[in-house]
Amino acid sequence: MVTSIDTDYRNDDHNWFEIESQIRNIAEAGFTHVQWIHDWYGEYLYSPSEMFQARAVLREYNLIAHTLHGPEGGERGFYDQGYWIPTPQIRCTKIRKDFTSTNRYLRLAGVDLIRNRIDLCACIGADTLVLHIQLPYETFRKNPQDKADYYAAIYRSFDELEEYAKAAGVRIALENLFFTPNELEDEKFERMFNRYPEDYMGLCYDSGHATLSCLDNYYYYLEKYNKRLLAVHLQDTDSIDPATLKTLCSICEQGLAEGIKAVPPEWRSKLASLGGYDTHRLPFTGVVDWDRVARGIASAPLLHLPADFEVVYRGEAGQEEAAWLREACEKAKKFYGMIQQYRT
Repeated sequence: MVTSIDTDYRNDDHNWFEIESQIRNIAEAGFTHVQWIHDWYGEYLYSPSEMFQARAVLREYNLIAHTLHGPEGGERGFYDQGYWIPTPQIRCTKIRKDFTSTNRYLRLAGVDLIRNRIDLCACIGADTLVLHIQLPYETFRKNPQDKADYYAAIYRSFDELEEYAKAAGVRIALENLFFTPNELEDEKFERMFNRYPEDYMGLCYDSGHATLSCLDNYYYYLEKYNKRLLAVHLQDTDSIDPATLKTLCSICEQGLAEGIKAVPPEWRSKLASLGGYDTHRLPFTGVVDWDRVARGIASAPLLHLPADFEVVYRGEAGQEEAAWLREACEKAKKFYGMIQQYRT
């Protein structure tokens, strides 16, 4: 029986004491595998010695690296008067390593960043690299040509990465996101999966993200792209009602266009709360039908078990960290059993 959890379940602090502490706790709770997720947000480059250290720490605690969450480069947002305004809907100018950029040098720097994570995968033994591709849809609406240029840059980047990834034995899994309009997210997967083969690229299904975007069917991406499913990020949420989602998207765009002063005071603290609804709770605690998810995973021909939990410890109801991790491991075992039942 195999189980997997994210290595940053407690925090993504960039120091080895915190990293090793969480890995030790994961092992003591009984997990067999991990998703290496540290430094997923930003432009950090691992040196070869750090890759060896990551491998050594995992070996020390007898944990197997299953998947790795790669970076999207830079911060897609900004602070205004102490409030965070997320900006995935426009092109971010603060990113120096951006594989989606139409600037040749920034794009190549972004390709180098992804190569760095492919190297880390190969070093620690992970076979799948999960990536976000944000879509600046407000930019697309204002200038349709920018959409063509955006995809042209992405194609160049993944064309250049294909042989490198295959030589390393690493597959790329694109994650379903929850801020982008569904029709554009769906178009992204269609474009990428039609262009690249299944031994190179597929889907990472995030169950929590799906509850915040696919309000009519949380399992849309899991079922539509089941034949291309390479990885999963399993988490639970309470979802979000359509009216609140519409309001949050609207105030985000308003704050982006006019600044934080244009946003009603009662909504300012919620400006980043689209992410706040992405609660990363343990499975079996929210709205997700885990029996349906287990059936989807069981029927996916390309996915290698275990299924990765991507959850966050927040000390709910005063629960101690060690007890929470043991509960997470038991639920991972339960879910593994559900998958195996459907496979049998």
